[in-house]
Amino acid sequence: MPYKDNFKTYYALSLAWQLGFLIAAPVAGFLFLGFLADKFLGTHPFLLILGVIVGIVVTIYEVYHLFIPLIKNEQKNDA
Repeated sequence: MPYKDNFKTYYALSLAWQLGFLIAAPVAGFLFLGFLADKFLGTHPFLLILGVIVGIVVTIYEVYHLFIPLIKNEQKNDA
């Protein structure tokens, strides 16, 4: 059974790595785009704040869709 334990460990590490990117990339990307748009259009804090909000919404959406299959799989295994 050590193979099964190693698989679970690697799967958990993979999920944590993916979750880190799912959180950091959209927030950083939309923050950067908001900064550039503010600099170009001269609307200093507005688009920066909007970029952060959009990044957080996208992050929540992506994390939700990452965990839905895991939750459904657990429900199948419990039944």
